[in-house]
Amino acid sequence: METAPQSTNWKSNVGYFLAAQNFFLFGSSSVYFAILWYIALKASSGTWIMLATMATTLPQILISLWAGIWADQYNRRKLIILSSSFVTIFTIGLALLYFFEVRSLWLLLLIAAIRSLGSGVQTPAGNALLPEITPKVELSRMNGLNQFISSMLLLISPILSGLILGKLGIMFVFVVDLVTATTGIILMALVRLHNQDRKVVGHSAVLPGIWDGIKYTFSRQYLRNFMLFTVVAFALVEPSSQLSTLFVKRTFGSAVWRLTLNELLWTIGALLGSLYITAHKKLPNKIRLITIGFIGSGISFAVMGIPEPFWVYLLFMFFSGICMPIIQASSNILIQENVPNDRLGRVFSILQILSTGIYPIAMLLYGPLADQIAIKYILIATGLILIVVGFMFYKRLSGLADKLDELK
Repeated sequence: METAPQSTNWKSNVGYFLAAQNFFLFGSSSVYFAILWYIALKASSGTWIMLATMATTLPQILISLWAGIWADQYNRRKLIILSSSFVTIFTIGLALLYFFEVRSLWLLLLIAAIRSLGSGVQTPAGNALLPEITPKVELSRMNGLNQFISSMLLLISPILSGLILGKLGIMFVFVVDLVTATTGIILMALVRLHNQDRKVVGHSAVLPGIWDGIKYTFSRQYLRNFMLFTVVAFALVEPSSQLSTLFVKRTFGSAVWRLTLNELLWTIGALLGSLYITAHKKLPNKIRLITIGFIGSGISFAVMGIPEPFWVYLLFMFFSGICMPIIQASSNILIQENVPNDRLGRVFSILQILSTGIYPIAMLLYGPLADQIAIKYILIATGLILIVVGFMFYKRLSGLADKLDELK
């Protein structure tokens, strides 16, 4: 795999990149929380939460394969800037339409869908761009630092969303998004790349490129097993991620401060998990770390479903927050360190499709099911199954360590 040149300006490049990515994240998460909470409070329906989940994931899935090709063939920095500009313009336009003309929850779902398209381009491009501008020896720390900054901002964004939604209304959340997106675009424009252009001859290369990425990923036993276990694990993570807002409302009450604490404690946990990654210049056994993340998440979800005081629920939401950045950062580093640079975009797009694509499929079951049975039973069942999947993941992937050389 290619590594970033050991130049004196790599730190400033990575600094601009991380700042830009996290400004984008801050604005997007603020809008996401505001839309999800607004819909949960207005509709109080598992079916509407399912629709919101589909709006935030399906467009991202549909564009991801193309986005992976674009990230491998064109300037990744420009892709991120163009997609962010597109998303910002359309978000503000639709928000104004909602505020002045059409007071419909369906319009908020459309905003979520537009933002999902942007994320579908930004995520594989960003994950592939980081190792391009970072020396390989620094990849673990920079991924950890990225997770740490993201967790810090995610600590603030639900608080900000809750305050703005409760005091000023949802429209002002979109104003915050406009400011953060503009700042992020300016910062991303300051990133300098050594290989400025990746050009493909003719548009006909896109479909063969997509097939090449799929073939590369699933013809290698190590990657194939990694992807399959990931999709199963994320299907089991889904209820705690997408139904927690509705669970808190039904079980503990609909006060905005409860919804805010629900996100806040998870984010504080994610902050600590990110600190662990940042503290290691070279991560130890990444498969073992991902396994610990899966099992720790499963235990947390199962306990969260047991009847208990709100503070105990928050404690295990906090523990689940510690696990997620460890899973995500370890997975990203594993791929960045072992997959060739000219295939990174496609492999990350496939990972994104599988890890997020399972959400709408799973929610077709979990959403309506949450309107028929208590959510606590869903949390307990998925948590216990995730523990078993974690042990199976470790047994299978640790036994395929010798297959890593096939990825080169």
